[in-house]
Amino acid sequence: MPAAMNQELLCLSFSLSPTNQALLPAHECLEVLPLPVNQVVGIPDMPPAVMGVANWRGEVLWLLDLAYWLGFGSLPELYPQQMNYNVMIITQDKQRLGLVVAQVGQMFWCPLAQLQSPPGTEMTPVLAQCLRGYWVQEQIFLVLDGQGIVQSLCADQ
Repeated sequence: MPAAMNQELLCLSFSLSPTNQALLPAHECLEVLPLPVNQVVGIPDMPPAVMGVANWRGEVLWLLDLAYWLGFGSLPELYPQQMNYNVMIITQDKQRLGLVVAQVGQMFWCPLAQLQSPPGTEMTPVLAQCLRGYWVQEQIFLVLDGQGIVQSLCADQ
């Protein structure tokens, strides 16, 4: 079997919504930051998926409601009692972005050969751009691509 077929990708699991689990390659994630809801500063006239900004190591970090951006619903509406957000900080082309998710889970080795192609019918164009594929274990994981997320943001402007 070719070496490419045996490759595995170390991924961090997280919840997009109560029924949707996802994975992000660990090498794309700089840090996971617990952030109290009251430390998010809203910015007027931004798209609804942009939650605002927060201070991260003395820098302004833009925060994206990843579930909303991908079409799964607004995080504050899905989890109205949540007191802390979980922010996965990614970097692409020296730009940092905070992906706000409900819960961060554990790490998985995801065999690339087991990724299934996404069905073309049940997804938004943004999700299609951000999705590497599906990985089916005891549950279905959406395997996302950090670069695809950043590019989808740039394409929307």
